[in-house]
Amino acid sequence: MFQVHFFDGKTSKQQTAQLDMDGDELRLTGAFGERRGRLCDLDISEALDSAPRFIRFPDGGMCEIASHDLAEFAAWLARHGRQHGWVAQLQMRWRNAFAALLVCVASVFAAYLWILPAAAEYLAPHIPPAALQALSDQVLEALDGRLLAPSQLPAQRREAIAREFSALLATQSGLPAYRLHFRAAKGIGPNAFALPSGEIVVFDSLVGLAGDTSEVLAVLAHELGHLHYRHGVRHLIQSSVVSFALGMYLGDISSLAAGFSTLLLESRYSRAFEHDADAYAVSLLRHAGRDPVGLASMLAKLQASQGGDSGRSLLASHPDTPSRIDFIEASRR
Repeated sequence: MFQVHFFDGKTSKQQTAQLDMDGDELRLTGAFGERRGRLCDLDISEALDSAPRFIRFPDGGMCEIASHDLAEFAAWLARHGRQHGWVAQLQMRWRNAFAALLVCVASVFAAYLWILPAAAEYLAPHIPPAALQALSDQVLEALDGRLLAPSQLPAQRREAIAREFSALLATQSGLPAYRLHFRAAKGIGPNAFALPSGEIVVFDSLVGLAGDTSEVLAVLAHELGHLHYRHGVRHLIQSSVVSFALGMYLGDISSLAAGFSTLLLESRYSRAFEHDADAYAVSLLRHAGRDPVGLASMLAKLQASQGGDSGRSLLASHPDTPSRIDFIEASRR
């Protein structure tokens, strides 16, 4: 027989009671009267080190087994056919707990490194084009209202670039649809980017930085690679999942830490995407009979324009420029 603390589930009053077995039923007696229940019908909490254990009755009543009676209570339950569950048996050993921790950590890394990118790659083609167009329109409209302005390049220059890029692609098939836009941008640095719907935006400063049109075309081929692999929407899916997971773990009070952590984790995806886009551009240019050296020289100029540092440029999340240039140079051989 055990002396336990009983709570009737209706008030917070603690009552002293006696716990024992009567046949195949557990019996609880005290000033409140008597309660009975078959062991198989009662909810008995698992053993957890020295934490008290609880027995919950179907009517909401509950009794608490004091810490000093835990070992005897466990043996008593075992004699009456109620053994520890397999989870409780596993968590009683530090080796098992440590192994479970390693499995959890490995699962998180596997999800980050392989499962999430694979899921994003699978989901990206299934997102309706209308949704991508609406999203891209909103992004471009927001940028036009804050960071970007109408292009100051002569119309003839813009038309010539668009015409030459179209001619470069004319002999190739299976290319993603695109629409070319030119914008002026102050304080951002020379750059270009592609939106999920197929909009390719080129800054005037990038055209001005290029030595000739071939370098601009190489950058456009790179951006077309992003569209081909659907990097924009894949990045959106991946970054949303990472942000949500880190937000859930770190909480709202750590929004700055969550944002910084997301940036660090997402930079890996960005570097992988840039490598894919570089390879796509090299293949596209060579297939069109063009030398991909224009992409390498443009990357070198972009880095030099930032004083050797990516600063606010999108290069901040790209692979380091020398390794990209080495890759392009090697592909020419």
